[in-house]
Amino acid sequence: MGFLFNLLVEIYPFVVAVLFFLAAISFIYVSYYNIKIKLIKKLRYKREFSVQGAFEGEDIVITETIYNNSILPLFFVDVESYIYHSLKLSDYAGAESDSAMQLIVSRFHLMPYMQVKRRHKVNCAHRGHYKMDSACIFTKSVGMEKTTYFNFEAELYVYPKAIEFSHFSYPANFMQGETPAIRMVVQDPFSISGTRNYSNGDPFNMINFKATAKSGFSGIQNIKVNKLDHCSDRIFMIYINFQAPPEISGIPTEIYEGLMEQAFSFAASFVGKALQKGYRIGLSANCRLDSGEKFIAFPIVGGLHNIEEMLKKMAKAQIKCGISFSALLEKGARGDICNAEIFVITPYVDNHIDDGIAIFKKRNNSVTVIELENDEYNKFLSSASKI
Repeated sequence: MGFLFNLLVEIYPFVVAVLFFLAAISFIYVSYYNIKIKLIKKLRYKREFSVQGAFEGEDIVITETIYNNSILPLFFVDVESYIYHSLKLSDYAGAESDSAMQLIVSRFHLMPYMQVKRRHKVNCAHRGHYKMDSACIFTKSVGMEKTTYFNFEAELYVYPKAIEFSHFSYPANFMQGETPAIRMVVQDPFSISGTRNYSNGDPFNMINFKATAKSGFSGIQNIKVNKLDHCSDRIFMIYINFQAPPEISGIPTEIYEGLMEQAFSFAASFVGKALQKGYRIGLSANCRLDSGEKFIAFPIVGGLHNIEEMLKKMAKAQIKCGISFSALLEKGARGDICNAEIFVITPYVDNHIDDGIAIFKKRNNSVTVIELENDEYNKFLSSASKI
């Protein structure tokens, strides 16, 4: 007994010190956790796409930026958010999952007034309009947990996949805009075919000073000015039909969606080529948009700045029919489209479509029908016709 008593007397200060140390550590830990919860609310966090728009199949980057706006360090800060599975994360373990969303979890250790940027490579696997508007910071410790939400706005437009026109049948003269037009409609300021003598009314910026000097200037009549080619002001209009063939039912969703994505790919490439060459073009389709509209109606316009707006419309489109295609053609026929080259992209042609085309032709428009097809769709039509 004496030995045990003496032992307890000897180790008592040590036990007290250990207990005091553990109590102090626990107090500091709980205090830091409580302070951490308050400091997390002062964090500045945002997540953004590297670009506002990209074509299907392209790679982009999602950048996370977090800033610790306090004098204390913050450890084990876990930021969680979801993005659509159509934006494939290169380092996502569940990339082959059928889930509609992917969870991004990023852990940060932040020193005072420290800013950290973290980048995630993403593949735009499917056309669409995607938004990120919130994220949560999840803090957890023994017996305690806290979630703080951050709101921000980031959006991405994934445009239809760009394609080569060789995949489709289209008029051979579509993109032969480099050939000067026989019909003199508009002078092309970028196409100079030679020089000529000055005439009354020629602007100063048309003078070719080098050619004038070589001619041995001897009077105003010997001034040489640039001679410009003429080009025609070509007008295009694209109509896309999202209505399934009325006499055929039960088309598998994946087959029909693939067919209509093909139509959008053609239209996107077509629009880009036309506007880059200085033509005017419009777009109309009887599909619904994620913003609620029942059809696309983009007027005939020119200028490169309109390419992005048209592509955004196509990115926001859903593979759902909003109105009948005959009603869409009727809306166009009531307009003032004339002397235009019209392309009708459709999976089928019937009497209603023919009637709409006939009205356009009466206004001196040339109409080309591009009937959509692919192997899966053709196989389905063959099997449906045998039933």
